[in-house]
Amino acid sequence: MGVEKVGIDYFTAADSQFTVVVSLHNPNDREIGVDGIDAELRIENVPVGTARLSAPVRLPARGDTTASMIAHADLAASLEASAQIARRLASRADAPPTVRYAVRGAATLDGGTVVPFSRNGEFGLSLTAPTR
Repeated sequence: MGVEKVGIDYFTAADSQFTVVVSLHNPNDREIGVDGIDAELRIENVPVGTARLSAPVRLPARGDTTASMIAHADLAASLEASAQIARRLASRADAPPTVRYAVRGAATLDGGTVVPFSRNGEFGLSLTAPTR
């Protein structure tokens, strides 16, 4: 299991939404179910929300798939993350705009097995990111 990508769906002063895509791999000879995934998302080291799997996922034997999860940030987290992004972009004016993220969480498989995962990275920031 790993984090494939993180992106901004929308970012406003009032709130924001992020999508976290995880890749899932089943090395077993039998199908397994992923009952749930919960992951804390941090943007520029600001906790912005928890991303959760909306519905269980079935992984075929020796198969791969991806799952998308949504994290919502409230007003306070959106404003704090926005300020951190702005500070970082101002200090790196000559570099392409990127946003740092950290995702830490766990998947719960059928049978109750818990598989932790984490990833730190960056994603490109479109200066014309969608708003709503």
